[in-house]
Amino acid sequence: MATPAKRSFHLAAGAGASVSVEVTSAGGRRPVVVLCGLLPELGARLARAGFAAVAVDPRAPRDLEIVLEALQRGALDVDADGRCGVLITRTGTERVAPPAAVGVPWLVVRDAPDEREVEAIVQWLARHLV
Repeated sequence: MATPAKRSFHLAAGAGASVSVEVTSAGGRRPVVVLCGLLPELGARLARAGFAAVAVDPRAPRDLEIVLEALQRGALDVDADGRCGVLITRTGTERVAPPAAVGVPWLVVRDAPDEREVEAIVQWLARHLV
């Protein structure tokens, strides 16, 4: 299995603002998981499990939409296979547009999931995205 690599991007959010994004992926075509407000360790774990992890710490309701639009345009250099899901921390839910509005499967998780919970998250993603 390839070692996951991290890349950082800044997306224009209008009015001089930007959205910081970190992509962690081991390369190759894979489903994408957008992490809103989650710990970087989870991104690496998901990358090792066969997903491309796109981490964003949303500051405005539209930030999640900006990231998803960038993914669709190919602006994040992710070899996505067309499948995408969103994980949002409970505290992150206060700062993003409702996930149902962006049209992808989503799951709200604890802010700092332990290893058992991470395994359950990976299994949920595998059922819904793979």
